[in-house]
Amino acid sequence: MCATEAVEPDPRHALAALAARWQVPCDGTQIEALLAYADLLLAWNARINLTGAASVKVLLESHFPDAFALARWLDQPARIVDVGSGGGLPALPLALLRPTLDVQLCEPIAKKGAFLRTAIRQAGVAGRVRLDARRGEDLAEAGERFDAALSRATFTPEVWLALGRRLVRPGGRVFALTTPRAGLGGNAGRKQVYADGRRVLVEVVV
Repeated sequence: MCATEAVEPDPRHALAALAARWQVPCDGTQIEALLAYADLLLAWNARINLTGAASVKVLLESHFPDAFALARWLDQPARIVDVGSGGGLPALPLALLRPTLDVQLCEPIAKKGAFLRTAIRQAGVAGRVRLDARRGEDLAEAGERFDAALSRATFTPEVWLALGRRLVRPGGRVFALTTPRAGLGGNAGRKQVYADGRRVLVEVVV
């Protein structure tokens, strides 16, 4: 190997560093499960559009931090819903990081649902993670209520917060994953800025 050739860092070390930075427990079994999910996501992404990431490195740098940010604040047993789950980011990594969470993935697009079913099965989390093919608006109309609701890259922050409020019980929590440039008006609650200032997690208690 040429002395100047770059060596790709071990993704296990990168995940361990993320866990330490966020103070979220993540043992060897969880690290392997997260990497297996990343590999599965990228393999399916070659056939259907699930993520803009083209490598595990990009997933770890640009997408997994959302899951760790949520895991830091969701450290107690809870029933949560992820609306517009797509390829499962950030809800599936979050479920792997926090085994006490009961997670409902809301994804009406059939191809993406097929991936999510496969990912749930291969991750061994079918007992507490499930797929719902309804839209978030339909869940709200049906009276579904959760301890917490989250969504990433499906709605504008303002639209999501309005829908999220309809999906949680009184005292429930709505999480918006957004960027510093996205306005939240008077809805902004507790905030966490991360990923070198590129990402913001906002929590609103209903």
